[in-house]
Amino acid sequence: MGKASGVPTPVITTLFTALISRERAARGEVELPIYPLLEGQKLMGTICNHKGQQLPPDATLVQKKAEDYKQPEWYMCPMSSCMPSGGNCEVPDGVEMIWEVELGVVISKTCQNVPVDRAMEVVGGYVIVLDLTAKTIGFDQMKHGLSWTRNKCQASFKPVGKFIKASEIKDPHALSLLCKVNGETVTKDSCGIMKFSIPQQVADASALTPLKRGDVLLSGAGSLGPLKLGDMVEGLIEGMDSQYTVHAKMTPAKP
Repeated sequence: MGKASGVPTPVITTLFTALISRERAARGEVELPIYPLLEGQKLMGTICNHKGQQLPPDATLVQKKAEDYKQPEWYMCPMSSCMPSGGNCEVPDGVEMIWEVELGVVISKTCQNVPVDRAMEVVGGYVIVLDLTAKTIGFDQMKHGLSWTRNKCQASFKPVGKFIKASEIKDPHALSLLCKVNGETVTKDSCGIMKFSIPQQVADASALTPLKRGDVLLSGAGSLGPLKLGDMVEGLIEGMDSQYTVHAKMTPAKP
């Protein structure tokens, strides 16, 4: 791998490409690739957004189901919680982990208070995200209404796949997401059973806080399951090119 001034050349190239993309986007050329890990500021995740889903018993004092929510509920992670596909998820000592595979909605330009009927105008594309959660830390705080940060937003807990232009997916609600653990398919979930649609999520999130180019909204997962050290977990869209698959290996956190 080549280097320039101590920085790997691919990193410099990607950053340069992202800066050019951002400049062109400002001129209205929004079909160019977006690099969430470089251009985005935050990742916002919906809670319990698939019909029939409910929060785990040890995560809440009141057993809420998706149908109980009148509007999307969010947690927020800085983009520094994310990492590119192919990295290692560093698991704190003694912690049990959970997998979820989610469709990430990538925002194309700065926006706020976007109406539902215009929400797709600010969607630049999509990424597949592994929403990895520490089951055995943070749930006590969650149960008492405190932050989800400790078990959701640690570094490497949000592996992100390659950007997919919006024009390549006609209807994101028609997609099926698959999760594989050590090569074996463990779930297949439909994006068509979301309680709140992608336009509704964009409208609600942009009313809550300004959204920036490269920000990612996680649209929710229909299933979850356990992971252990050494496991390789993958998330993919059924029928889509494997270049968009996201994967990560569960490894012990460095001391």
